[in-house]
Amino acid sequence: MSRVVIFLLCAFAILIFVYALREKLGKKAKPAFFILFLLLILGIGIFEYKNIVKGHKQDDLLIAFNQGKSLICKNIIVESSNFNYEFGTSSFISKDINKSLKFLVLDIKDCKLNNE
Repeated sequence: MSRVVIFLLCAFAILIFVYALREKLGKKAKPAFFILFLLLILGIGIFEYKNIVKGHKQDDLLIAFNQGKSLICKNIIVESSNFNYEFGTSSFISKDINKSLKFLVLDIKDCKLNNE
């Protein structure tokens, strides 16, 4: 939400800047700035939408992990009995129970739900 507010403030500042220079820019440059501004808005909107979708996917994976379901991350089965989830890094860290997976850290973006 705060990114949207910051974006709107920046867009408003650009519009004020273009408005202040309207006589120096000439009539041919105004449509170019308007098209550039619209493309900027479209690009930021697409970027924000992709981040929201990615965030929902990660939330769904975390909910499944907390419900006891298993995930597959880089061909390793991740379960709550062998891994803990670290919120600061958005990753799964192996517990000391299994010596073969000791010190293993797996990023949640590399995971998918295990549909056995």
